[in-house]
Amino acid sequence: MMFAAMNLLAFALHTVCDSLEQLWTAARTAKRARMRFFEHIRTITAYLVFPDWTTLMQTLIDSKPSPHVEAQLTR
Repeated sequence: MMFAAMNLLAFALHTVCDSLEQLWTAARTAKRARMRFFEHIRTITAYLVFPDWTTLMQTLIDSKPSPHVEAQLTR
């Protein structure tokens, strides 16, 4: 029962983001498939800390982190 509720909640959140968040839509378009989009989010957030949502989405769109985030790679 809990899994079904969480699945419906995730579906609702993704639908809202698809409708209202322009950076989300641009990032999804840049990565083409929804599954690939979430794989990218899961991978880069495991290794990098993003200061905000905009920086995360812009990194997904450009396939290159901002200088602030890129500095984490040289540590």
